[in-house]
Amino acid sequence: MTFTALFALSLLSRWPSTSDAFLSANTVTSLEDSMKLNNPRLHCLQCNRHITTSENIGTPRQPPKYININDEDDSRILRNRRVFLTASSLAVSSSVLWGTPSVSNAAKGAAEYDLEYYFRDLVFGNKPEGNLPASTSPPVAPPRTLQGPLLGLLLDDELQSCIPVQELSKIVPGISVLDISNQTKDIRSKVQPAFRSRYPWREEAVSDAHFFDCTAYSLWKVASALTSQDYIKRDHYVRNIGRRILNEMIGREILSKESIAILDRKSGDKGPSLTGTIPCALEILNIFQSAEFCSSFRLGDKNDEYRTGTQLFDDLDDQEIIDGGSVNCLVSIFNPATLGGSLQITGEGSRFAPDFVGPTLAAVWERVDSGGKNTRIEVTFESYFVDPVYRPNPKDFFPDERLYQFTIASKR
Repeated sequence: MTFTALFALSLLSRWPSTSDAFLSANTVTSLEDSMKLNNPRLHCLQCNRHITTSENIGTPRQPPKYININDEDDSRILRNRRVFLTASSLAVSSSVLWGTPSVSNAAKGAAEYDLEYYFRDLVFGNKPEGNLPASTSPPVAPPRTLQGPLLGLLLDDELQSCIPVQELSKIVPGISVLDISNQTKDIRSKVQPAFRSRYPWREEAVSDAHFFDCTAYSLWKVASALTSQDYIKRDHYVRNIGRRILNEMIGREILSKESIAILDRKSGDKGPSLTGTIPCALEILNIFQSAEFCSSFRLGDKNDEYRTGTQLFDDLDDQEIIDGGSVNCLVSIFNPATLGGSLQITGEGSRFAPDFVGPTLAAVWERVDSGGKNTRIEVTFESYFVDPVYRPNPKDFFPDERLYQFTIASKR
């Protein structure tokens, strides 16, 4: 196809017609339209990539409104477009020069997008990473002040009495708590200038959410080096952190007596049902929020008004576990204190990122009654980073949510 024909067709892509209006009213006619259907972009920790989920695909769309500048009827515009399509493959038609001016929101189809791509590649060139530069990220909110008895379990200023440091020393033979503390502080001192330029903190204390984030990032970098890509050991490490946090919440009576009575089962006692753990999970999430670890949370699917909060599970889910099946649920944590460090680690190509909420909730559901002596409960979960705002530039990714997908299964 000649340059002249390409130029003609590129002008044609802006020619409005009744067919454009009809397609826009009944179908999603372009990639731009399909991406604007309120679909949040996710980052998968398992795959270390961005993914998208489409929501409200069946929502009726309103046709764009066009202004007929020359007061021509629609049938005439459509007839002119067909004539022009036939002639444009040979030469520039005079109707290109005299045609109706385009409207900025005219719908484009696949052919127009393909033509635009090839024409842009011919004239400007298409870079593999795209031609659009990344946009400026939104301003970072001021750091919250972490507080309460939960903070000392997650991290402490000396990095010796907190659970992650102690559990790491248990799974790595020959290394002491002091060694882990010194290595963490050494890495933190190296990354501190760059980290602080993006997430400025008010004071160098783990009670400052941004300094907490930098410290958690440094500790997980140490854990990553000490476990040397031993994924089984890493999984045990994270699981043990969650189990220890839950045990300390029970032992120190951070949880209410009602939740302790449900979760603190003795040897030989039957565990709680799934529905019985809902108040415990909600209380634990409230403790994380009241400690300013996160700004808010959601227990359940935002698109399912029934199965959220106190109605996350029902009697059918309890029976499913007893019968040897599995149950899924979603949990969202908004603006967690470890968000910046987790995004940095995943951006470096690792899936081993700081996490406290996920393993703690998993430890709760591990205590569910499996329904038999020869069965056990197995809890698996994946987490994603969610940017709830549609951004046309694929390089723009500014999440504020960590979404967990749990699978609670009865194994024999």
